[in-house]
Amino acid sequence: MKLSIKLLPSRLSTKLRLGAVALLLAAGGLGAALGATLTVYGAMGYDQKVAHAFTKATGIPVNLIHLSTGPLLARVQAEAHNPQWDVIWLDGNQAMQTFAKQGLLQCGWAPAVHYTALGQELEPADRCWQPVGVTYAGVVLFNPERIAPADWPRTWDDLAKPALRGKVGMNNPAISGPTYPLVAGVLAQMGDKPGEAYFERLKANGLKVFPTNSVTLRALQYGQIDAAVVQSSAALGFAHDMPGLKIAAPAPSTVLPSDLAIGKSVRGALQQQARRFVEFVLSPAGQAAMQHGDPSADSNYLPLLVGVRPLPSLQDLGTVHTQVIDPALWGSKEAAIINWFTAHIAR
Repeated sequence: MKLSIKLLPSRLSTKLRLGAVALLLAAGGLGAALGATLTVYGAMGYDQKVAHAFTKATGIPVNLIHLSTGPLLARVQAEAHNPQWDVIWLDGNQAMQTFAKQGLLQCGWAPAVHYTALGQELEPADRCWQPVGVTYAGVVLFNPERIAPADWPRTWDDLAKPALRGKVGMNNPAISGPTYPLVAGVLAQMGDKPGEAYFERLKANGLKVFPTNSVTLRALQYGQIDAAVVQSSAALGFAHDMPGLKIAAPAPSTVLPSDLAIGKSVRGALQQQARRFVEFVLSPAGQAAMQHGDPSADSNYLPLLVGVRPLPSLQDLGTVHTQVIDPALWGSKEAAIINWFTAHIAR
């Protein structure tokens, strides 16, 4: 923005300057008055708490647009030719890979942080986004009172047992963003065609497909199903409120990172603010805000920074045998796999 300043008589000029300063302070400072508010698109349950903590720590105002993952992905795609966001924060590096390929992300910069071995594995070589934490794309939360112990679902194959006919539910990957990595992980482990055959077996066994974690978990709560395949953070939070339920993490459990990225067109002061936001999230203060921001769901994540401990709730998962899938490969397949799932499984 170009400002034009004219000299006025000294007394009047002083009054105007003081009045302008007061207005700027009331509006949240010079940066905010000049449109320097940082716009963050977030799909994390704790993003509001983190944004508030960031503003309190830095004085930088944040305009947070919070949506669930599916609608957020759709909005970013709809704005592809005119992005309205500076920072995006969501679960799933397949989506980040797609956005990077479309030229929507700013690459080549990374904050100086000490990642764990898993964090280092998840950090992309081109530095187009930064991993923040990890959940698992699919675990099984089940009601042990309604399923015989011999039939408790401990493996992926167990979900197709005749004893669980009509008792298993999962999310729709066309609506629930975190569910596509689950489907992709099954295909990665079993192979494309055997993986498709596996989901067809589940459907033949009465699989029920719901829109999102919350709907699937309500179906479990009200007895519409007895076993729910959902994101680990949602399962842990729900189990805390309903302690009679049990959690199983079938092997392998696909790693689902939450990721932060900066828009490609972000420059100048906004770029510096965006980088400070990423650095804050990947700091002890930012991690503390994440862990306190959504204890019933997204706060139940595995930290990727050395020295940051997970919440005690993660112990309920037991030993998790993880699988990291290639975001470039599975990001390129996302549209085709979701279309297949919609046509053959969800309907």
